[in-house]
Formats: sequence, structure tokens, C-alpha cells
Amino acid sequence: MPRLLPALCLILAATTTVAQEGGGPGSGAPDHEALRERALAVLDRQFGAFRDATVTLEAAAIDHCDNDAPKEEVRTAFRDAWLAWAPLDSYQFGPIERNAAALSVNFWPDKKNFVGRALQGLLSHPAEAQRLAETVELGSAAGQGFPALERLLYEDMPECPAIVGITAYMTQVAGRLYGDWFGPEGWAELALAAGPDNPVYRSPEEFTKTLYTALDFGLVRISDQRLARPLGTYDHPFPTRAEAWRSDLTADLIDAQLDGIALMISDGFAGDIKPRDRDKVLQGLQLAQQRIDRIGGPIAEAVADPQTRLRVEALQNRISDLRTTLAQEVGPALGVDTGFSPADGD
Repeated sequence: MPRLLPALCLILAATTTVAQEGGGPGSGAPDHEALRERALAVLDRQFGAFRDATVTLEAAAIDHCDNDAPKEEVRTAFRDAWLAWAPLDSYQFGPIERNAAALSVNFWPDKKNFVGRALQGLLSHPAEAQRLAETVELGSAAGQGFPALERLLYEDMPECPAIVGITAYMTQVAGRLYGDWFGPEGWAELALAAGPDNPVYRSPEEFTKTLYTALDFGLVRISDQRLARPLGTYDHPFPTRAEAWRSDLTADLIDAQLDGIALMISDGFAGDIKPRDRDKVLQGLQLAQQRIDRIGGPIAEAVADPQTRLRVEALQNRISDLRTTLAQEVGPALGVDTGFSPADGD
């Protein structure tokens, strides 16, 4: 798994003493305008990476279906694209919310087999229609993203030409998300224009709060869904409730989402957090990723074995500790009220 955190911790720790002696980051009231600029640069990189990964995935699907390229090449591009999406799963506001992309890109959890039914509908179309993004768009959101592709690529199903249509639609969605964020009159411009007349952000502080709440939401998603759902209870674990269990990407997706949170902390928030608090959060994230490594196998299998189940529970506890650390060290430094998360409902 690619890891941002070890390198970040080493680089940031080297600057801690200088920053603390000179006043440095986090020494006064947060500069929300500067934070906004840094955070938007992080989001530009993350949404851009997802856009580019879907283009590669679509090309791999076409090459497999039209030129008999190995399926493994599509699976590799599929993995890379899903991992590029993982950091964005935290940001379920703005363009992701307006485009309902959280559902179309990653329809999960799927408690009633909507993905299976959506695929049946797509596969009932003639072959020439299955490969069209327009056909996929007119169907259910459950058949438009990664969970649907996973079944086609990892179950005994005819993947071609349906994977061409799904990946083409995903490329459109990813491009639209990037454009809606960073194109003319996009969400980035809206955030930059925060003020009394802004329909969404009446002050720069409100955008900071939105970002902080998004990171907290990402941790809630990991703890309360990505881990809690397959864990179930000791007597009744649910291995196939793990996200991406067919492709064995469950742990990788959690790891990538933690990397995304670390990047926002280090490159977006760090200028307004005391170095020791910043390092405490980054080290906590690194410890969580080490817990992932210690599981030693697929999470879907680990939850059903008493010994490895304890390691999954230890990861879940580490994620809960991270939420506390964020609330204690990051929220107050940014002037954010930490009493609400979108995962808690209205």
C-alpha cells in the first residue's frame, strides 16, 4: 500500500522545534483564508487524481473488450481508480452531494442487493447499448460505479461490454466533479468568495468547519461502517458485508482514505495547528495504518477468526481514538465546534 504518512511525519517533525520557538503555525487565531487556499490545493490534487484514474480505467476496459487485453490490466486500473476515490469519500458535500456521486460512484452499503438487480437490468440490454454511458446513466445508481464493476470483474459474469459503459459513465462523473469544483463558477470559487452575501459560506470560517467535519465524517465511515458492518458480533460476524470483499480491497480503501485525511491535515490545516498537535494527529493516523498491516490478511476473513478479529477491533478502537484526537487538538485550534458530524444525522 502506498503510504504518505511516514514521510510526512519525518518531514514535519524536523520543523517542529523551529516553528514552536518562533511562534509559527497555530500560535494565534487561525488564518481561515490562507487555510482555504491550501485546502483547495489539496482538493484539486485529489479530485484531479480521481478524474485521471477513471480515464485510465475506461481505456483499459475498452482495450480488454475490443482488443482482448488481459483482464488483469482492467483489474489493476480498477484498483487504482477506487483507491483514488477513497479520499473523496469524506467530502460528501458540494459537487459530490449535488451530483449524487457518493451513490453512483460507490453504492455501498448495499443491504438489499440493489447492485445485483441493477446489473441484471444493464445486462438485459443489447450489447451495443451496454457499452454506452447513456445507457448506464439511465439505469439505477447501484449499477453505475465500483461495486457493479467489482462484480463484473471478480464474479462469473460476462464483463464485456458492460464494463465499457460503466467506466465511460464514471469518466464523465469524475470529469464533472472536477469541473464543478474547479471550473468557472465552481465550488472553489464559491468557497473563495465566502462572505455575508455568499449563499453557502457566510464567512471563511464556515468553509474551514465544513472541511473539518468532512474529515471527522471520513473517520466515522471507517469505524461505523467499513469496520463495524463486517465485524457484526463475536458470535455473528458478517464477512461479506465488508466493502470490496470480492476484490480484497477493503483494507486498501481504508488505508487510502486515511492517507487522504493525512494530506489535508499536513498540507491544508497544518499552518493553523500547533506543530506538536499536528504531529500527534499524523502519528495517530500512522498507528492506524500499522494496525491495518497487523491484521495480516483480508478483513472479510479476519472478522470470522477469533485471533485476527481482535486486530480488526483494535483498528476500530484506533480510529475512534483518532476522532477524539481531532476533536481535542485540531477542532479548537481551527475555532471549530466539534459537536456535530454529518454521519450523526440532522
